Amino acid sequence: MKYLKRLLVLLPLFIVTACNKLDIAPVNILKDKDVFSTDAGVGAYLIPIYAELPIEDFRYNFNDGFNAFPPFPALGLFTAEFLQIDYVFRGSIEHGSFGYWPYDKIRKINYLLETLPKNSSNFSEAQANAYLGEAHFLRAYFYFDLVKRYGGVPIAKTPQDPFNSSQDELRIPRSSEEDVYKFIEEDLNQAIQLMPDVSADDATTGRANRNVALALKSRAMLYAGSIAKYGSMQLSGLLGIPSGQAQSYFQKSYDAAVMLEGKYSLYRVNADKYQNYVNLFLDRNSPENIFIKDYKYPDKTHSWDALNAPKQFVSGYGSFINPTLDYVELYGELKVNDDNGFPIRFNDRMDLFKNAEPRLRASVIFPGDKFRNEVIDVQRGIYPSYKNGDEAANSTALKTAGSIDVLYNGKRVVGLSGMGIGGSTGTGFYVRKYQNSDLPQGDLSLWRSDQAWIDIRYAEVLLNKAEAGVELGTSETEKKALDAMNDIRDRAGAPVLMPAQLNVNSVRNERRKELAFENHSWWDNRRWRVADKEFNNRIYKVLFPYYVFDENKYIFKKDDELTKSRFTFQVKFYYEPIPGDQINRNPLLVQNPLY
Repeated sequence: MKYLKRLLVLLPLFIVTACNKLDIAPVNILKDKDVFSTDAGVGAYLIPIYAELPIEDFRYNFNDGFNAFPPFPALGLFTAEFLQIDYVFRGSIEHGSFGYWPYDKIRKINYLLETLPKNSSNFSEAQANAYLGEAHFLRAYFYFDLVKRYGGVPIAKTPQDPFNSSQDELRIPRSSEEDVYKFIEEDLNQAIQLMPDVSADDATTGRANRNVALALKSRAMLYAGSIAKYGSMQLSGLLGIPSGQAQSYFQKSYDAAVMLEGKYSLYRVNADKYQNYVNLFLDRNSPENIFIKDYKYPDKTHSWDALNAPKQFVSGYGSFINPTLDYVELYGELKVNDDNGFPIRFNDRMDLFKNAEPRLRASVIFPGDKFRNEVIDVQRGIYPSYKNGDEAANSTALKTAGSIDVLYNGKRVVGLSGMGIGGSTGTGFYVRKYQNSDLPQGDLSLWRSDQAWIDIRYAEVLLNKAEAGVELGTSETEKKALDAMNDIRDRAGAPVLMPAQLNVNSVRNERRKELAFENHSWWDNRRWRVADKEFNNRIYKVLFPYYVFDENKYIFKKDDELTKSRFTFQVKFYYEPIPGDQINRNPLLVQNPLY
């Protein structure tokens, strides 16, 4: 890995020009013997491929793709995890597609797989195998990103030669979704066989090794099992996997997860479960990290902190992502009313959340919680007094404002972090996960954050094992599933799950809680085929904190999000449309249904 870092300055010499189509040849500045004769040359060839992996991280935009700015809309907008107020204010909630078609990258990988063996005498057998294993892993990663979007896609196993091939030879038809998953499995099996447990120089999690390939296999095979069990066959097999294959794929996912036992562990550095969960997303040396996308100031940065910090810390940015009450209540209903339906009075806003699971508090900033050594002041308005049962009078008396400078008898009508002022939360909550509270407040501006994105972590592997184990339904797999779930829940500060509570729904709920804001839920809801039911004309829920002046108390009200934007998932969204420009170039590409 050390030589890779030294070679960053050489990247312009090795990066090839390409465009998004199957039939383009790479234009190498250096000859094959120069690139594939040294570790440095192969490393420099691999660096831009790693850099362009389709990792949905801090800079992923659902409509514009990878390494985008701004990184919104993000996927959680479509899964009830959060609202993006700047987006819903547009008045239209549409599921976009940016036409991802990374065959230029795939061709580079195929070229390495074809060319490196011809130059293998320049390397030890172990080093040559490691490079080939990395290439198989990288190709599997790109194909997994394609198949989860489009279903069956063209499988290109060798680099095409547009100069010595006919147009018909260059046009590859779509393979079936099942065959693409088989191809991904073959590539990952090759990677697992060829690569060492750790990379040649060190155990960095920013580069593939045998264990990373096992983790990706567990993820991909779980997806395939879900498509087989819950999806349907369409387009003569281009979409869907035969239902009879479901158990086989669940077993492969489960087995890959089991093979990682003892290789990684959940992050448990801090005895305080809240602080421990906060830190696990910021500690580059976490034993939970399997594969990351690293950032380093000032050369490679993102803007997560600036775009998500509570309003009281920032001026021009902040509060782009607001967790919903829907997400918060995955952990259990918040009791804001007494048995008569009247608002409960609280001395402090945090009293409502005093029994909150540490993992929830480490994922979401509550009204009245402390962050950056300040109380996060979220308040929607003031009631001079509140008369139980007389909502008409209460509504008339309510004081609201569009500025923090408006006072009622010396007290701010709205909090320093909203609600009701520009750039503040629209749901009552802020995102806590991944925020670096040690970043100086003066650096809460664009392109100053450099915490790494954890693309694969061991908690996901445990959840894969749990879900596959429950789907397999044997006593052994269910026991391991329960152990995996309780390992995660213990770290989270949640009660132990009893055997009678273990089922597909409890595993899915745990997954939604643990992996929130990490861009998993969108794909999970798709592969489970539940999105068209969960998001049928749905309005997300929010929590409004109010201050009752004459009682010196706080009350809370649950309500619809103010813009009342309706989220609907159409059945066709289970697959994205094949990009139209690719169909124009290649008539063998059949379009997905309803597009």
